[in-house]
Amino acid sequence: MKSAIKYLLPSVMAAGVLAGCGSQGTAPNETVPEAKGAAVKPPEPVTVTMYNHFNNISDERLQQFIIGPLKQKLPHVTFEVVKHDKGSTIDDLVGAKNFTDFYYGSNVGFPTYMNLQLQHDMNGLIKQHGLDLSRIDPIFMDAIKMFGEKGEVYGVPFSANVGVMLYNKTIFDKFAVPYPKDGMTWEEVIELGRRLTRTDGGVNYIGFDPGRVADVASGLSLPYADVKTVKPLIDTDNWRTIFSMFKAAYEVPGYVNNGKYDYNANGFFKDKNVAMLPVWALQVVNSKAELSKMDWDMVSLPNFRESLGRGRSVDIHLLAVSNVSKNKDAALEVLKIITSDEVQKMMSEFGTPSVLKNEEIKKVYGSKLPEFQGKNVQALFKTKPGLPVITKFDGTVSFYTEAARKDIAAGKDVNSIIRTIQEQATQKLSELK
Repeated sequence: MKSAIKYLLPSVMAAGVLAGCGSQGTAPNETVPEAKGAAVKPPEPVTVTMYNHFNNISDERLQQFIIGPLKQKLPHVTFEVVKHDKGSTIDDLVGAKNFTDFYYGSNVGFPTYMNLQLQHDMNGLIKQHGLDLSRIDPIFMDAIKMFGEKGEVYGVPFSANVGVMLYNKTIFDKFAVPYPKDGMTWEEVIELGRRLTRTDGGVNYIGFDPGRVADVASGLSLPYADVKTVKPLIDTDNWRTIFSMFKAAYEVPGYVNNGKYDYNANGFFKDKNVAMLPVWALQVVNSKAELSKMDWDMVSLPNFRESLGRGRSVDIHLLAVSNVSKNKDAALEVLKIITSDEVQKMMSEFGTPSVLKNEEIKKVYGSKLPEFQGKNVQALFKTKPGLPVITKFDGTVSFYTEAARKDIAAGKDVNSIIRTIQEQATQKLSELK
């Protein structure tokens, strides 16, 4: 198996510890008589494999939140991870009839897995192994159940990613402008950014970069295409609202400089000339080193007035037991460990949002990260994600919605831009029929 990383978990452990890991078939208070001189037989060694689609989980988080806990709780398990790489893509593995026990990826990328007919309804296994899905936030389970037609559960959420807006306090202090607050509208953020956007000391300061079109549209859970007609769905009032917001942001005097309009994460973390930037929670965690050198904070993700309190659409990382798995029972035991309160709390403490609805776990978010101390980290949980609309045509249409930012920056009107996107996307989708 190419690009495989093997994690061998020690298989020898005291019998008492093994029993404490939750053996099947014995009631909690039932006493099992021991035969004289008989040794408790440890579980048989087993190898559980996982395909890391697009390497959605880093080696560091893999070790900390999956490998470490498994080493303690399931010492008889050998855990192998196959990275997405040349020669070991999902298509490569399926073609070689060598796909893994687990698929690891996001709900957004899940259609790729489904299109390859790898899905397995896990309802029976979940019931058999006593995995309590009621502990998981219902919106995350709904985001998985939407892939089924009759209540099938093709995966289990492991971690969440939610939107938030970062701001650079140094820029605000420099120009004596008040900091942003939780619960702002996009219109309010644009006006606040207008007070900061200027050239000073040879530096072009950008008050607010709205980021990607897809991320703003995610706050309204907008569909890109109709799966039945295979037609784009961009010529709507909601999409006009999205592009009008971008136009208002780009038209702030001094925002577009020599044709540049996309300042993104580099502008905030590296160049430090962007004052406000909407991001994902995992972007914040992955930028700890840069943030440690900045005076920064966060507020809840803005939205349009009629949608305040709503965050970006559900973006979760999940594990799905494939229908070719030869170790489905062992895989379910792995899931029980990594979705436990203990592991999910640890994830939250180190800056990865939990999928559980446990409020106490949310309260400790970022508590073990020095860079997060004194920050408004609870802003992450002041918006609620919406249920996404996901189709296999989204990538095709979103290519044109993202490219439209260049036309917006060039001053083209919104209606013309939408007509162009609709025409281009219609043509492209017709080629896919």
